Amino acid sequence: MAALASAGRQDWWHYLYLSPYLLKWIFAFAAGWGSVYYRRWRKRHNEQIAQGWPSAEGRIVFTNVAQIPKTTRYLATLHYTYFVGEYHSGEYQHEFSNESDADNFVRALKDKSVQIRYKESDPGKSILEERVLEQHIVLTPRFG
Repeated sequence: MAALASAGRQDWWHYLYLSPYLLKWIFAFAAGWGSVYYRRWRKRHNEQIAQGWPSAEGRIVFTNVAQIPKTTRYLATLHYTYFVGEYHSGEYQHEFSNESDADNFVRALKDKSVQIRYKESDPGKSILEERVLEQHIVLTPRFG
């Protein structure tokens, strides 16, 4: 009977010993997904703030697709310019699950004219809204 009780305690200590490693991986997983959702929330939030800003005609001048490090996802980046007193530039980024979707996205938007919203007090700060891009192409898959 005593041998059975001591065997149970040994198992308990074994699991207690492994718990910091398990917690480390759970925390890393949660932090990774938390950062993804924070970026998406921040993007939506910035677009909502920009609704009251004036707009200017802009043009997408450069596009880029790159794999996001340590993931299987791809990041499509659109660089655009617009004129408000002087030329300004900005960028828009969108995540894709595969490279071909990202390539099709940037190919469809290269050299397109788009409406850019800019902050009136600081024309260098601008937003290219997702709904403006949806007028040119359908985003698949759609990320918030």
